[in-house]
Amino acid sequence: MFLDTFKRTVINQLVAVDDGRVLRDPLEPYFRAFTGAFDPDMPFTFYFEATNKPLMLVYDATPIAARSSHAAFIDRCDKIKERILPVTGFLQELANTGYVTETPLDFKNRPPLPPDYENYWRKYRHFYMDIMNGLSYACFTKLAPTQKLYDVWIKFNPKALAG
Repeated sequence: MFLDTFKRTVINQLVAVDDGRVLRDPLEPYFRAFTGAFDPDMPFTFYFEATNKPLMLVYDATPIAARSSHAAFIDRCDKIKERILPVTGFLQELANTGYVTETPLDFKNRPPLPPDYENYWRKYRHFYMDIMNGLSYACFTKLAPTQKLYDVWIKFNPKALAG
């Protein structure tokens, strides 16, 4: 398997999540958003109106009347959206090739919308079917690295063995 920097970062995130660690890298917000959590330090998260209807909620504590224009908001969301399909596609590839095991998660166990969420989170719902399917996969599947993935990870992170 050829691993470019992006794929290595996805693998690092998977291993960190499985080990209960937090990595501060550009993909960490995506992995946190897949959980559906609503923490103010998150730039965005994913909420589902139904199992096939994701919303991206983008954190914005600016008073509603003073928020950026709709066009500026869409531009911000489009930049976030650019990485969704590469991340979810690689996660599916890892599952298909035995690098992770999959456990389905229940839609009903997703976090509910917080009270007054409209005051802090802006909705974005402009997703094509491929991104919606990828989000459903990433958000409704617990992925656990197999030994095969840990072997690859250690190859590219030899210091991990040192403890």
